[in-house]
Amino acid sequence: MLRILAALCLLAAPAAAKELHVLTGAGMTSAVRALAADFGKETGIDVSVVGDTSAGVRRRMEAGEKYDLVIGPTAMMDALSGEHLVAVQHHALARMVAGLALKKGQPMPDLSTAAAFRDLLRNASSIAYVDPAQGGITGVFFLAQADRLGVGEHVRARAVLQASGGAVADAVADGAAQCGVTLVSEMLPNKDVSVWPLPDAVQMTTIYAAALAADAQNALDAARLLDTLSGEKGRDTARAAGLQPVSPLNR
Repeated sequence: MLRILAALCLLAAPAAAKELHVLTGAGMTSAVRALAADFGKETGIDVSVVGDTSAGVRRRMEAGEKYDLVIGPTAMMDALSGEHLVAVQHHALARMVAGLALKKGQPMPDLSTAAAFRDLLRNASSIAYVDPAQGGITGVFFLAQADRLGVGEHVRARAVLQASGGAVADAVADGAAQCGVTLVSEMLPNKDVSVWPLPDAVQMTTIYAAALAADAQNALDAARLLDTLSGEKGRDTARAAGLQPVSPLNR
């Protein structure tokens, strides 16, 4: 009788809520979380989203952390595929857009040309950006562009290094840095700064892509979320977050 009662209790118990675990590069975090929240409401699936630098995403995967869907720069995704940690098939989602931040209320700077951006950096007393040693690709990109413009030494001498793009915006908002340069999508959430994209001549071309984890525990729902991310709603959310959506031909 006790066994029968136990079996009946198990049958009557509600099914465990489905879970979906997503790991994303920091620049896509706000867009992915926004879509994941809507996806969770529509499906009843508990979606958790972890954001990290590109190097951090790779370290987490190589350390054996478990995720169903992984998002990051295409070069990093290729590397993870080579290590058999994510599926070979990737889906391009959005292009990174680097930008400049000033404290709210400051007039819009001249960012019409690369030369104008160079002059702005040359006149800046302090510049916040992501420390390349932390594994964020935007810091590496920014220094490369500063070197190309001939102001690399000036930028390094006036650096206010930060661990993340969000911290770059915080440094500008708090007055620790006169200006900040990193991904627009990481600075936009800070309402105490104004953000503008860099000139096209010094803009990033890096694409964020997504793939199912090789050992995904919930591959079916991960694929459903990926469809949303790569569809019209995903493109609109990416654009609102300060990213440049990719065309279907690039996906």
